Amino acid sequence: MAIQFFASDKAGPFISAHRGYSSAAPENTIPALEAALALGAHVAEVDVRLTRDGHLVLMHDRTLNRTTDGSGPVADATLEEVRQLDAGSWFDRKFAGTKVPTLDETLAWSKGRLGFLLELKNYPARDPRFVPEVIACVKRNRASDFVVIAGFDHGTMKEVHELEPSWNLEIITHCRMADWVHEAKAAGSVLISMEPEFAVKPDIDAIHKGGLSALTTLLSLEHGRELFDMGIDFFESDDVQLVRDTLKALGRG
Repeated sequence: MAIQFFASDKAGPFISAHRGYSSAAPENTIPALEAALALGAHVAEVDVRLTRDGHLVLMHDRTLNRTTDGSGPVADATLEEVRQLDAGSWFDRKFAGTKVPTLDETLAWSKGRLGFLLELKNYPARDPRFVPEVIACVKRNRASDFVVIAGFDHGTMKEVHELEPSWNLEIITHCRMADWVHEAKAAGSVLISMEPEFAVKPDIDAIHKGGLSALTTLLSLEHGRELFDMGIDFFESDDVQLVRDTLKALGRG
């Protein structure tokens, strides 16, 4: 499944499940991704970090503390140590025993059924093994047509683009840019993720005119109508059901 980017009169907006269907299952786990796929998400935003012994695992936080029964930085743990942890009980007892998945396992599970916006968590500490391992993992799983490499570190996006110029990339932003198109193209990106407060129609029009797409977080049904009117291409949320209900109300469900 090659990821589509532009919503149109006949398709979209597209659904992005933030860390999987993370309001229904533990974030960044296979159950959260399965739930997102079952409800019709087009892509899932997931976060990846590198273990001490050089393996990529799905994990948002710098440490293991919040979403597992372990503690300490992910970067200080081996894959074997991470795999022994319970990544589900913190969310709900019914998910007890859920494991932290590797990126390899995640891509192999999908086989293109669900696309990924793959956020690289390689800062502030920068491990020189990180980017090469991400590229190698995507290649060995033949996943380049259903993975978008994403990050707040636009320099890293540029690095990936120089190594793999045909791959789709996404820049994530903390603020409203003076020139969204220039910022994205300087990093080789085709997709821009912005906070809802920075999504305004003149900027979205400029992004589209520049041949790029826009993603932001959906906050409510009413907010969805505003985003739809301004042409946002991807609606992202922890709550995939909210996005489905919103699209249905907009005549897109």
